[in-house]
Amino acid sequence: DPLKYDLLFERFLNPDRISMPDIDIDFDDDGRGKVLEWVSKKYGKERVAQIVTYGTMATKMAIKDVARVQKLPLSESDRLTKLIPTNFPEENGKAPKVTIKKCIERIPELKEARYSDNQQLSDTLKYAEMLEGTVREVGIHACGVIIGADDLTNFVPLCTDKNNENALVTQYEGSTIETVGLIKMD
Repeated sequence: DPLKYDLLFERFLNPDRISMPDIDIDFDDDGRGKVLEWVSKKYGKERVAQIVTYGTMATKMAIKDVARVQKLPLSESDRLTKLIPTNFPEENGKAPKVTIKKCIERIPELKEARYSDNQQLSDTLKYAEMLEGTVREVGIHACGVIIGADDLTNFVPLCTDKNNENALVTQYEGSTIETVGLIKMD
């Protein structure tokens, strides 16, 4: 209660803030399920949903996964991933994102591997580049919840949790939720 405790409102009511605020209420892991159940009963199951998370294929993981499918020797797979830097030096005040394509352009050993006569090696980098950034896994935000004033299907596509068919899950990630006028609660 910010009034009771004389707390500042700037975090929520700052005109310079671009994104909507999220509501943070901390519950321990054991009590979180009970809170979700209570909220669903109070406001209606169709108005409460957890938030999906999408894990994407990172640069090194894309190479490792494709190398395994291509049956590239583990030593060669390790060599390729060790050539991938954590970040690039800044250019014009900003560090470019590390991608396989940019690594091939900047790292001679990777360029040589990509255009190698060894088809297995070349294809590993070619296919990894195609898969990099694609969704690898779907999960549920550890504690992100949406509570809507109306049935959430009016705002976002929903699915059910594979472990609990009674629990709804948004198919938009938390960063996208506010674009449809909903506020994330943590």
